[in-house]
Amino acid sequence: MPYFRINAKISIFYLDEGPRDTGRPVVLLIPGLTCDVHDWSWQVPSLLELGLRVISIDPRGQGKSSNPRPTPGVMSWPGADAFKAHHGRIVDYYPQTTAHDAAALLRELGIRQIIIISHSLGDLAAYYLAAVARPGLVKAIVAFDPVHRWTNADRESNKSFFSQPEDIVAKFMGLVPSICPANMPPWQAAWFRRRAMEMDPEVLWAQCWGGWGDKQALGRMENAVEAYGGKLRCPRLVFVSSEAGAKVDRDVLPGGSDVDEVVLIDGAGHWFHQVRDREVNSKLVEWLQRAGALKSVNGDARNGA
Repeated sequence: MPYFRINAKISIFYLDEGPRDTGRPVVLLIPGLTCDVHDWSWQVPSLLELGLRVISIDPRGQGKSSNPRPTPGVMSWPGADAFKAHHGRIVDYYPQTTAHDAAALLRELGIRQIIIISHSLGDLAAYYLAAVARPGLVKAIVAFDPVHRWTNADRESNKSFFSQPEDIVAKFMGLVPSICPANMPPWQAAWFRRRAMEMDPEVLWAQCWGGWGDKQALGRMENAVEAYGGKLRCPRLVFVSSEAGAKVDRDVLPGGSDVDEVVLIDGAGHWFHQVRDREVNSKLVEWLQRAGALKSVNGDARNGA
């Protein structure tokens, strides 16, 4: 199975599908919290039908990737090179580190340009990769229900979520019914719950803390605006599950192009890309073509670009 070794403690599991050497950007898929490469099973066939190369990753701590317990006392992001410089002695689960894990994998594979498609917590890594870590690498972003819409005040009002790390799995599972729609098949809702139950509580706590618990976390609107504002220069398609979720990308963050778009998928919960996959995929393909995201890295237009 394909693993990419980051350091002595972390190896990233990934799937690499589709044709090589097409000259066009490669699609990178980053799932949300507790999720894995299989969450994209509803989108991958449509992407492969476009003749695209598709790379799906399990972020550190999730799926088949390594999940060592986080280094005690790491309450802020230790920086891009911490895991390399210390040969894995520092283990963190911040989305910025997930972005650098992905960038290292892409560098190893010799990939020059990507389209990122991401979900939820994975959106934080995607935006950071595009705005800060490797802006020249990202041709376009497609984000599903970003979690940077909540303000500092919102996050502080829920800080009891982090009071007892050993209870984090139960607390997280308590959120699942509110983000799964009534029309979701029972097996699918059970799948989400059971994967959360598989998580090491310390790892899940660290991912949640790094995502939105830390006062400097990117899953807080003010921090996201400061980190990304004016730096997201690629086209951006954002799907949201509520009108409130559209606020940051539509009204606050500067656009990266004149084809930026925010699309509301109402009544289908947080995993709307699975519940209403035909609608989402149709819009996704149409937008990629209209945005010119399928053009060759060398400038040649192919397959509807």
